[in-house]
Amino acid sequence: MARPYSDDLRRRILEALEQGEGSEPELAARFRVSYGYVKKIRRQQLRTGTMARVPHQPGRKPKFTQPIRDRLGNWLKQQPDLTLAELQEKLREDAQLGVSRPSLWVVLKKMGLRLKKSHSTPAKGTRTRTGGVVKSSSLSSPRSRRRS
Repeated sequence: MARPYSDDLRRRILEALEQGEGSEPELAARFRVSYGYVKKIRRQQLRTGTMARVPHQPGRKPKFTQPIRDRLGNWLKQQPDLTLAELQEKLREDAQLGVSRPSLWVVLKKMGLRLKKSHSTPAKGTRTRTGGVVKSSSLSSPRSRRRS
């Protein structure tokens, strides 16, 4: 497998370009590298401002950066009963970040936060009585008492 060119060669090519010792194709022939390589390292130098190699970081960049996670934590400290929909809307307005509720839930779970509202229970927090009259089974009838 091919190995990358040395950082010394990279530095010498870029210094020769800066000193005007030739054009990119001429320097590629002089240093016995491809013209595409010279273009690539020159473009990287212009983008980063340094002659050093740029480390490759593959993969998708995370949407929830640390400042956004801090902002979520602060919102929940100020108002702990925010729903996922409300947090989603706040992110859309304040951080210009459109995210789905499931991805928001995953991030909150990773942050150690949990859902505090339960939408399956009635709003008043007490059970509603059923329509029929039901006898309680906790009161024992005289026939079911044990004899001593």
